[in-house]
This record gives sequence, structure tokens and C-alpha cells, in this order.
Amino acid sequence: MIKTLTLAFLTTVSAFGQFLPNSVGVVYLTSESTDSYNLTIVFPNQVLVKSFKDANNSILTLDTLKYRGEITLFDKNGDLLTVEPKTNFLIQLWCDNDGGTQYRPTLKTSTKKVQFKRRLTGVSKIQNIACFVIANRNKQNVEQPNYKESNNIELEGDFNNDGKVDCFLWTYHDEAENCDGEPKNQLGINLQIGNKYFGLRCCGP
Repeated sequence: MIKTLTLAFLTTVSAFGQFLPNSVGVVYLTSESTDSYNLTIVFPNQVLVKSFKDANNSILTLDTLKYRGEITLFDKNGDLLTVEPKTNFLIQLWCDNDGGTQYRPTLKTSTKKVQFKRRLTGVSKIQNIACFVIANRNKQNVEQPNYKESNNIELEGDFNNDGKVDCFLWTYHDEAENCDGEPKNQLGINLQIGNKYFGLRCCGP
């Protein structure tokens, strides 16, 4: 019995150890064909168990993140699709400004439309983000997002299918009016989870 329990514990750590419980990210709809969606899945670096910085705040040499657990794509109506990625996440440089050099786990994939419970539609105002994604999901004790942060909510998500919002995206005007990419509306994008929020667009000088 002890050997069995130990093996099960090690398997769990191996599959889910890199992400904190209920690690939420976003899914960009980069393009689509008649029968498939081409997606870019992104998680904030802050949701990882280990930071990829050393004591001097320098990025360590790490190209990929091996994750062998399920991820679930979801929107405000709950689950859209659950899959187990067969490739590793790329630890990708995505922002370099006065706030420092920033990396984040990124996965590009193509998925058949028939696998989704509902159609995906990218929101152009927020760089074509279509839905959310969660890794290491735990449906118990979910912290509700703090709506006091902003009224400019663009997208909401429910990852435990209870009809209540568990996370949302909100926008703000960048004072430096210097945000990367399209659209050129100078709106920053934040992902709100509980009382914490994480930037999703590289803005500022």
C-alpha cells in the first residue's frame, strides 16, 4: 500500500508540479480555417511554482516547460474543451521595457472546431483573445475576482461550471500610449484572478 501511494504521489507531482493550483491564462485566436482554430495559449509567469529568475533577478537558461497534465479552455459559460498537450510550453520572451525583461509559458496549437462545445470568436479590442485556459484545475474553494479594480471588463470566464465568474479581463489606458502590436488603441490588458491581476500586453516606455 505504501509503495502504491508513493507512486501515485510522484505521478501527480510530475504531471502538475509546474503550475500552481487553478493557474489561469488566456487563449489568442491567431487564425482559423474551415475546420480548425490556430491558437496561442499563454500563462502569466507568476502562476508557475518556480520562478525562472536567479538571486540577481536574471532569467535562468530555460527554453521549455514540460507539462503532462490536462488543460481546459473555458469561457463565461464554462468548459469549452479539455486536452492534454503533447508538446512542451515554450518559455517565451514577450516584453522588454522599463519594467524589465519578461518571459511567459506559451503554447501554439491547431485544434479541430468540432472538438469545441461552442464556437470561438476573438475579441479584436483585446488582441483577439477568445477565451481562457486553466492548468492544474481544482474546482473547490475558488476565489472570486475583485470587481473593484475596473469597470472596463471585456471578457469573463467560469472554470468550475457553477454559473459564477471566476476570472475576467479588463482594459486600461496606457499613460505612455506605447503598447505593442495591434490594435493600436493603446489599451493595456489585465487578467484578474481573485485580488491579483497580471498584465497581458507589453505597454510603457
